[in-house]
Amino acid sequence: MMKKLLFLLFSFAFLQTVTAVEDYHIEVTVKNYEQDKLILAHYLGSTILVDDTATVSKTGSFIFNGDKNLPAGVYLLVVPPDNQYVEIFITEAEKKYSLTFDATTLTKEMVFENAPDNTIFYDYVKFSAENRAEMEGLIQTIQEGRAAEKDVKKAEAALEKLQQASEAYKENIIQKYPNKLATTIIKSNKKLVIPAFEGDEEFIRLQEYLYRRAHFFDYVRADARFFRSKICNDMINFYMDNLTVPHPDSIIQSVDEVLGLIAPDSIVFRKYFFDYLNKYYASEYIGMDAVFVHLVKEYAMKGKTDFLQEETRAKITKDALLWDKTLIGKTSPNLENYELKIEESIKIKDAADENRRFVIGEKSELNDINKPYTVVIFWAPDCSHCKKSMPVLVDFYEKHVDSVEVFAVCHTSFQQFGDCAQALKDYKAINWINTVDPYYKYIKNYSIETTPLILLLDEEKKVFLKKIAAEKLEVAIEQMNLQKQKKVGSKQ
Repeated sequence: MMKKLLFLLFSFAFLQTVTAVEDYHIEVTVKNYEQDKLILAHYLGSTILVDDTATVSKTGSFIFNGDKNLPAGVYLLVVPPDNQYVEIFITEAEKKYSLTFDATTLTKEMVFENAPDNTIFYDYVKFSAENRAEMEGLIQTIQEGRAAEKDVKKAEAALEKLQQASEAYKENIIQKYPNKLATTIIKSNKKLVIPAFEGDEEFIRLQEYLYRRAHFFDYVRADARFFRSKICNDMINFYMDNLTVPHPDSIIQSVDEVLGLIAPDSIVFRKYFFDYLNKYYASEYIGMDAVFVHLVKEYAMKGKTDFLQEETRAKITKDALLWDKTLIGKTSPNLENYELKIEESIKIKDAADENRRFVIGEKSELNDINKPYTVVIFWAPDCSHCKKSMPVLVDFYEKHVDSVEVFAVCHTSFQQFGDCAQALKDYKAINWINTVDPYYKYIKNYSIETTPLILLLDEEKKVFLKKIAAEKLEVAIEQMNLQKQKKVGSKQ
């Protein structure tokens, strides 16, 4: 939990300095409204931030004056006490206007003066609502007619006509007002036209997916005013949740796409950068540390995050460079530890000299292991999770002793090495390689935040999985064997 809080504290410390629209003057009249305050706010990701609060004037209206600059974009007029809201646009071309709406119906009776962009959008909203109501009625008629085996051609034709009218309405706005913010909002709902691909069904589906993924933001990419809207955040969430394979490589591509999209708005960029940094710094899913490492190396270390405090930059850089050494697919750093002499250590445990409670032997190296698979485990004698994991690992090792070696590192101070020996004896974990290092040299290459930390390596000592539970090793070995069989089959 502390990891998550660490970066969130910094993420909102930089949301005050952005310039765009100056000298705005928005006068709002709200019918059937008894409160004396109205709030101007905007979305930043999924968060709503307050920009200004207006108190009712003598004339009964609420006036927002531009004492400070506002970024051009979509804003919310929030109506206390229920905090419902209506959306408006404030842009450089449209910053002095008035509007009226009813607090009981909100957007149904919106009227603007001197605000063509807003008017275009709400005319579209009204048209779409009416069109959608007719479509829903026709769809129900068609469904009921088909169920009763009746002729529904007339209703189908009417539905198609309405669909064409909807598309024609949108296209007319897009062609007539290419630079309006309303146009960008409308285009965000425009269906992406996917080319016809040739090949078998599986290939066609893959190509359609790749095309949709590559062109998902095409209609909104050029308008930075769109990025501070709920619609934009919804699009980004859909892209990450539905068009991104839950694999580090795919997530990295998507994160780069999103950050590249919103880069023109530095404040929005900061928000999403910190969101992703937090998420993948503290992710419990195997392999997702690669996303955190990428964010730090590609952005923080390349000068693309000048908003980072130096203390934060140093912290995440140190963590990323350490994590980078044991990412899945990379060759695990060599371990050169001393073998712990278990029997000898136990025998002298109660000796008068408390400093001689253990005996260590020659150095043992990870790279000297010559087996198809290696399990590296960092554990501690007083670790409660280790007490559950070690017996499971012993059973696994005994079952796969011909193909698996275990390189165990007791991660504790030298005063407890005797306790390590006793625990290993109790676990009956004396047949694999048990090591210690009084100097903790291994922490230069391995990030050991909790114990047990288990890594599964292939015969080349490349990391196949890490932070894996002992109970999952059996399945992991099966996966590795299947991958080997596929490689052999493809070569043949």
